[in-house]
Amino acid sequence: MKAYQLPVYKKALEIFKISSAVSSYFSDNRNVLEMEISSIPAHNYAGRLVTESLQLAPGIAGVVTARSKEIQLKRIEKIRKAARRIKSNCRNIEITGIKETEFLDLLRREIHHFEHLITDWLHHNQKN
Repeated sequence: MKAYQLPVYKKALEIFKISSAVSSYFSDNRNVLEMEISSIPAHNYAGRLVTESLQLAPGIAGVVTARSKEIQLKRIEKIRKAARRIKSNCRNIEITGIKETEFLDLLRREIHHFEHLITDWLHHNQKN
């Protein structure tokens, strides 16, 4: 099966879209480079959301095309780390005092669902 057909890949794309929207909302529509150099911590964390979420879909494609189980597992671990960092950045944005947490809660739910999809996908691939 092609990577772009996998539910986990599609979820990764959704997470990128949500992360981008969340970041734009919390950084007053700045681009990622502006977020990174901003003196406002919430903007920095918002930029990191985009950066981390951008790794998910290509990471899934990398797992699909990996030539060995060892490489697959290393790539999956990178994807999982990126997902953890997204959740961490959501927490950090909240710590900065942002009051509107609905978008962050949505993003966390999507990451949680993504993590379950990865686990299911791995179990399915081990059987094959």
